[in-house]
Amino acid sequence: MLTDVLPVSCVPGIRRIAITAMAMLVAASPGSVLAQGRVIRITTAAAEKAAVEQTEWAVGAIESRVSAQVAAEVAGKIVRIHADEGQGVAAGAVLAEIEPRQYQLGQEADVAEARRLEALLRNKQLELDRARKLVAERLIAAERLDSVEAEYDALVQQLEGARALVGESARRVGKTRITAPVDAEIAERYIDVGDFVQAGTIAFDIVDIEHLRVRLPFPEYRAPELMPRQKVRLTSAAGSGSVAAQVTELRPSVNPANRSLTVIVDFDNPGGWRPGASVRAEIVLAVREDAVTVPQVAVVRRPVGDVVYVIRDNKAEERLVTRGLRTGARVEILDGLAAGEVVAVDGAGFLTQGASVDVAGNPT
Repeated sequence: MLTDVLPVSCVPGIRRIAITAMAMLVAASPGSVLAQGRVIRITTAAAEKAAVEQTEWAVGAIESRVSAQVAAEVAGKIVRIHADEGQGVAAGAVLAEIEPRQYQLGQEADVAEARRLEALLRNKQLELDRARKLVAERLIAAERLDSVEAEYDALVQQLEGARALVGESARRVGKTRITAPVDAEIAERYIDVGDFVQAGTIAFDIVDIEHLRVRLPFPEYRAPELMPRQKVRLTSAAGSGSVAAQVTELRPSVNPANRSLTVIVDFDNPGGWRPGASVRAEIVLAVREDAVTVPQVAVVRRPVGDVVYVIRDNKAEERLVTRGLRTGARVEILDGLAAGEVVAVDGAGFLTQGASVDVAGNPT
């Protein structure tokens, strides 16, 4: 025992020190405010009704909705390059040219053949008209008319074939100009002046940077809540601002590798966003209208649970509440508080039931 070690005369002094220390601790505790008649200075806010969104977020990578390989459609030597990597091009813009002379010569030959057949057909038409007149006058046999009509029909068919060849040769001449199929940006160029290419040789890789897409993995337990046309907010570190979009498509199966459901969102480039960049997407699963909300700091954790302090006549009334969704700096109150009631905000953590308060801005 302590009295066995210390002189008896020291015991009252030790007791005085212990009592003083305990009194200081009690005076410092929030629960002693009323006992000492002190007033806590606070700020207040009214509980407000607002729409509260239930959201889920995911991170994905931006893709181009159109990413194509442009190939040569006829064989020949590259004579001009009009576009290079990183350059934006409009749909129909000429990217490169193939030597067209051999195809122009073929077109001229096809045009000449078609004109020859047109001349023959005109002569045959005159012969057919005369034959019909002579048959009507019974100067030639009907068999002769039949023969002329057959020759005329054959020439018509030959002319149609020749005209088709003219169209095909004109198409080949046009295909000596390699063009962009859509508005896009050149991602890769594989040809140079002097190269000989075959039909099907890849000349350029292009990406559409105006029409973008992002694939987002969401946990499989969210599948019942996900549906097309839900609102999505997109933000990217590679671009400024945010984009408001909608869910375009839900993939029908769950990815077995990570047990996620893929959500696809198509959107137009707001400016400066690039394929390959990361994007954070927040999808709105549901909206609760007229939810009661208070500032986040107004909710205090106590042993009994979450509480707020309702202020009436400069007194604090402790109210047990049920917390809901958090939206920004505010939190939803599902139960225990009505809209319009005034609660303590700054200083709420120092209050107890019945504590006297001084609301900042009120005269003292």
